[in-house]
Amino acid sequence: MLASFGRGVLVASGDAVLKCALPGRKLRPVCGDRINWRQSPATDGPAIDSIAPRRNLLERIDARGRAEPVAANIDRLGVVIAPEPLPDWFLVDRYCAAARLKDLQVLLIANKCDLGLTALLPDLQVYREVGIACIQVACTPAQGLAELRAALTGVTLLVGQSGVGKSSLVNALAPDAAAITAALTREAEGRHTTTTARLYTLDSQSAIMDAPGVRDFAPPAHLVRAAQRGFDEIHALSHGCRFNDCRHFEEPGCAVRQAVDALKIAPRRYESYRRLARLYEELAPH
Repeated sequence: MLASFGRGVLVASGDAVLKCALPGRKLRPVCGDRINWRQSPATDGPAIDSIAPRRNLLERIDARGRAEPVAANIDRLGVVIAPEPLPDWFLVDRYCAAARLKDLQVLLIANKCDLGLTALLPDLQVYREVGIACIQVACTPAQGLAELRAALTGVTLLVGQSGVGKSSLVNALAPDAAAITAALTREAEGRHTTTTARLYTLDSQSAIMDAPGVRDFAPPAHLVRAAQRGFDEIHALSHGCRFNDCRHFEEPGCAVRQAVDALKIAPRRYESYRRLARLYEELAPH
């Protein structure tokens, strides 16, 4: 599925793009879903019949604390940052945690490197040290795009703040993106806004999804101690804590806080963990 809007979706069927109606409210397809469709007399055209089983589903917490689907059947989260606007590293950490919780690969894409990334290099090094790959790119003039394209095997969801240049990256990587976007606008009668992800094919084996820019994001807590599991360096040291249920806040004998004090864990990453853990505690049923 390429995108959704209102009570319809756009589906790639061979070389054609079809506008399919939703027959009811029970089906909630998202970008990346594999759709079974049929001709429907009720809608006088194609309609979704069913959604194939998903390999995975990336979700976010909505304003009411509920899980809201973002995209399905993805292999990687490509987190895009740039020197302008300045990165919200806490947001980056939450995206990385979401990838870890779903066993997805994560790639940090430092865009607009032509503007200079000197101020960002210390933070980029922090991510490299915890095993997160980083690529530096620019669209005009083109820099690092071939390396980025080679890294985007499978299906990659591009996420990040508004203004970091995701759309420019999409247009550089997928030459047909502008035409597809125009088709989406026509099919949706102007109602498809940046509130939904859109899929673009790179080749027979690879595709990218362009997710809307956000100011905030948090993955739902489906796993026990989800916040901890979203930070590999914290999860790895948690087994050395005195208490098995250590929250890594104020408990004595906490191996994680000892590592933070010794700068073996980046203090800002630890603060990201604390914020996410507290959010989950606030949302937990009492």
